[in-house]
Amino acid sequence: MARVVVVLCLVAAGVLWPTPAAAQGLPRAMAAIPVGGVIPAPTAGSGHAPVSVQRLVVAVEVHAERPRLALMPARVTAVLDARYTLRLPEGQARPQHLTLRVLATPDVAVRWDGRPVDLYAAPDRPGDAVATPEGAGGEPAQRPSPAAGAAAGGVPDEPSAESQDMVHWLDPLTGRFYPVPQAMASSGAPQALALDVALRPERDHHLQLHYPRVPLGWDGGRYIAPVHQLIVPLHPEAWAGFGPVDVHVAVPRGYVADLAGAPPAAEPSPPLGDDGAESERAALGPAGERRWARAPAQIHVAAVDTAGMWGRWVTRRRDVLWLLATTWLVFVGLRAGLWRLGRRRDAWAWTALLPLLALPVVAGWVSWRSLRVPLWGYPLSLLQYALWGALALYVAGRLLGDLVGFLTLRWRYRRAARPPRGPGVATDAEGLGEGSHPAMAADTDAGGLTAPSGGA
Repeated sequence: MARVVVVLCLVAAGVLWPTPAAAQGLPRAMAAIPVGGVIPAPTAGSGHAPVSVQRLVVAVEVHAERPRLALMPARVTAVLDARYTLRLPEGQARPQHLTLRVLATPDVAVRWDGRPVDLYAAPDRPGDAVATPEGAGGEPAQRPSPAAGAAAGGVPDEPSAESQDMVHWLDPLTGRFYPVPQAMASSGAPQALALDVALRPERDHHLQLHYPRVPLGWDGGRYIAPVHQLIVPLHPEAWAGFGPVDVHVAVPRGYVADLAGAPPAAEPSPPLGDDGAESERAALGPAGERRWARAPAQIHVAAVDTAGMWGRWVTRRRDVLWLLATTWLVFVGLRAGLWRLGRRRDAWAWTALLPLLALPVVAGWVSWRSLRVPLWGYPLSLLQYALWGALALYVAGRLLGDLVGFLTLRWRYRRAARPPRGPGVATDAEGLGEGSHPAMAADTDAGGLTAPSGGA
């Protein structure tokens, strides 16, 4: 038994010890595609366009396409809907024609006041040259780093890396930002599109953006399952005003998500609940919403699959290794104690039978739950099928072996407790006579006379 446990621990150490995902043929991280950002084209003689966003409502629904074969990586995408409510400032008496620039994927659908709108290629990418408010100087506004948004629902998880080769992502389990390399692979880039609209005074206009399938960025080196990321840039400094922002998120079963905003460093904007109080930093779970009284520079939506995790204690690959080692060491110790109780000759030994049968089932279930997610990069993760088969055979063999061994031991004890039987020994009460001792009956002749001891 000890040799089996040692072999299992060595196999688990070789399989589960953290290794870079890129070494297994897959990139460690995939860049998130920023979508949903809308900015107005600056007008001549003004630092920003004469239009304000009264309210922005963003709905994100994360979808996970389960693979046909287990242990294959899931494809995670999102459906994003953004609804901008635009209005000309007070005192504006004339209609305004405006050009809006959008970061979008090719399959985006845009509606202006309920009517479809045709898009065309924009000359500049939104956010590359954002107009600066009056009095802010002649240089374009700098993109804020999420590390500066500690008060906006995310605080740095590690020492901030302000170098150009690092970006910050949101951790869905802790609610903190952490640095990831900026030079990562990308599944594509959003297109810079534009549309022309006309705004009338004292009237609200609605701009609706629908993204049916947005690929999410992912980081495969932080937890057991990849951390998926979606970034929605807002650029509030490009507008005359920007009202509250409401974000609704829904994730599949087994996933948890979190939201955070990266505000300008000079104006921190904590996420607010419906009652105006700061929302808690706990993960949102299967669905949730957040509200910002002031619009952040960009919104981060992070989601992660919790399959294979055990609360906040087992979330990384090395945690799985320690869990499996601890589980099987406890299994060995408890099994030895139960067999010590099962070897008793009295009735207390039967109390060890059910725990003996349940122990391998519990240990096998913990191991299977920890190994049912891909811990290697594909295709090496398919080697976990061998671990599944070995685990199933061991649990079944241990159940059958313990049951047969326990019942065999009880049968041997019962057989040893029976009185001995021989050809010259009578055990029937009728053959011995009522009240007679076997030794006396053996020395009694047919006439009822008792022979002297040792004589004829």
